[in-house]
Amino acid sequence: MAELFWLLRPPESGRKLATWNSVDMDLEGITCATIPVHRRAGKRLTDLSVVIPGLKVDGFVCTWYSECMIQESVLKMFRKEGFTGFEVKPVKVRFKRKTEIELPKLFEIVVTGWGGMGSAQSGLKLSYKCPTCNHMEFKGVKNFANIIDKNQWDGSDFFMVWPFPRFKFVTARVADFIRKNKMTGVKLQKPEDHTSISSVSDIGISPGRLSYYMPEKRAHELGDPWDIF
Repeated sequence: MAELFWLLRPPESGRKLATWNSVDMDLEGITCATIPVHRRAGKRLTDLSVVIPGLKVDGFVCTWYSECMIQESVLKMFRKEGFTGFEVKPVKVRFKRKTEIELPKLFEIVVTGWGGMGSAQSGLKLSYKCPTCNHMEFKGVKNFANIIDKNQWDGSDFFMVWPFPRFKFVTARVADFIRKNKMTGVKLQKPEDHTSISSVSDIGISPGRLSYYMPEKRAHELGDPWDIF
């Protein structure tokens, strides 16, 4: 049976991954009033600023923190195809080495499509929620193949499943288009082939809030019913 959904994942080799240019970026700080260990970084307050390791830039560029960027040419192709479920934000770019080569124009993909909460069939469950700062931990994933509840999916080509905000799910239509046009810089993976998430059963996932990853209005719309805004 043909795959309906795919994961858009960074390439296997870390040599092509961009790093944050931290001097240009700022993160929200969160401090729990009752539990000090819940002190953590919140949403990013500035646009992404990255350092590209090599001079040859693929159509897709990923970071070590799983942000996904695309070149302007790819963005134009996606818009022409009418792919849904994402917005873009500008990215500040520089090369790691000094060069006269023109810098690429990159855009960060911000997923706005929604696949709902991870399916209970995967074993996922909320294991802890702080009553003061809303820090949450999820555990129990046994089978990532069952993480998508199709009844919660809004039909978008790009979509997120909670509590995995850094995982970019795409439809077969997007996957086929990427393959057809031989786009580089990412890999397509079947959800059932993603095995590293098995450690969730032991250590848990703390994704933060939906508003860290989506525009505020969209995060309110999707997150308020689940108290994850």
